[in-house]
Amino acid sequence: MSLPMNVVTWSGAALSIVLLVYLLVWRRWSAVQASAAGALIAIVVAFGLYGATPQGVGVEVAKGVWNSVSIIAVIVPAILIYEVSREVGGFGTIQRELSRLIPDKLLQVIALGWCFSSFLQGPSGFGVPIAVTAPLLIGIGVKPFWAVLVPLMAHAWANTFGTLALAWEALVQQTTLIADATLYWETAFKTGLLTGLLCVIAGSLLCWQYARFAGLRRGWPAVLVVGLIQAGGQLLLTQITPTLSVVIPTTLALGVVFALGRLPRYARSYADGSPMLADVPEGASDKSPLTIHEALLPYYILVGVSVFVLLTPGVNAVLGAWKMSVAFPETSTAYGFVNKAQPVYGSVSWLTHSGFFLVLAAAASCAYFGSKGLIRRDGLVRILGDTACKSVPAAISVALLLTMSKVMTGSGQIEVLARGTAGATGAYYAALAPLVGTLGAFMSSSNVSSNILFGQFQESMAQFTGKSVSSILAAQTSGAAIGTMFSPSKVLLGTTTAGIVGQEGAIIKKLLVVAVVAAALMGLVTALAV
Repeated sequence: MSLPMNVVTWSGAALSIVLLVYLLVWRRWSAVQASAAGALIAIVVAFGLYGATPQGVGVEVAKGVWNSVSIIAVIVPAILIYEVSREVGGFGTIQRELSRLIPDKLLQVIALGWCFSSFLQGPSGFGVPIAVTAPLLIGIGVKPFWAVLVPLMAHAWANTFGTLALAWEALVQQTTLIADATLYWETAFKTGLLTGLLCVIAGSLLCWQYARFAGLRRGWPAVLVVGLIQAGGQLLLTQITPTLSVVIPTTLALGVVFALGRLPRYARSYADGSPMLADVPEGASDKSPLTIHEALLPYYILVGVSVFVLLTPGVNAVLGAWKMSVAFPETSTAYGFVNKAQPVYGSVSWLTHSGFFLVLAAAASCAYFGSKGLIRRDGLVRILGDTACKSVPAAISVALLLTMSKVMTGSGQIEVLARGTAGATGAYYAALAPLVGTLGAFMSSSNVSSNILFGQFQESMAQFTGKSVSSILAAQTSGAAIGTMFSPSKVLLGTTTAGIVGQEGAIIKKLLVVAVVAAALMGLVTALAV
């Protein structure tokens, strides 16, 4: 027997995703409510249309819960750092000092929302750029809604070669790229082109959303310079060392954007009534006793520890040797869709995980501020209480979203959805290849997971339709980068640290348009290339 491929099974597979988006975006349900409904429908469809067994569904639910642990491990300490910074008035200092170093407000947003979030994606990833950058943007006067939306949109380009090229390596391991050097470098180059295009689009859109044509006129020199460094540097380094093709360019870009702040063009304050800006910056306080370096201490520690551990082979190897994983048995559906036994599933190296780096940064910052008398016992209780209140609903939502994703994958729904779409498009498949990657990342919140899910499928489709394998694989992982831009759990991570839980639907609705247009443009480029 084989998976049934018809309108009913395809529609059933799409139902959970459509319902999730509908409830979040149009009905404005909370993330917990919408993700619970989506997970329930995915389970009902798995039993009713895909012949899933109770054991099989139970195993996939357990996988989803386990996968959520590594994301929750980022959420909780990220919120903790935010609460620590708010308690000691750090955001007021950042707003004051950044205004002094970069008077132009648009350039401030570019520096934090585009450059710094992309920089954080280089060594860390796993939602850290959103969790860390959103509160900083609020600190310089950006409204919480935009403080979440901007880094989600602006850092997505760095998703494939960020996290030390983890998503890229996942694609390599899943396909013949691992054995074909020529195909490897060709695909890396094309991926650099597509994600570089996404980088420039993100910078331009940021300026447009800031103040429409006035923002574009004001920001184009910065977009040109920063875009050239980030996109061009990544493209060059994909042919030398993909592992560092985001880390090095984003570090350079971050330094250059501060140099741009000294140019006459950006030497005066410029707001122009931007809808992004709040009348009174939240968390700002001119009376903050902190210096700029003290205010940024948690982020200095975070970046410093991450770069040192991940880029020092000996340290990385020693700390990365301690891993945790779980084992799952083989399961199959009534239609013979098999999930092989996995004796080592979801291996996590906790001592090299972003969550551990965040915990170190939070603990060290608390100790420092406590020694200065800036955090007392009642303040610490307030910090921990607020962190717990914000973490619980976020943790539940992430677990439900990943449960929905794993049930759909383990029952064959994702495969039917992808194959049905590919079969219907036929010769025009190349134009829609990025959307498959986008779907995978939207569901799993991970470029890595999308490449694991659909890497082999995309390669097979390229061979079946006679298209360029390198172009289709580049479209897969570049499309997955777009999917991370508006995936519910990533959005939830941002709304949680920004203190606006409940606005996930409005943010997804705004980003959905950007994502669809970007994926369509990427599909057009891919179709022309093949």
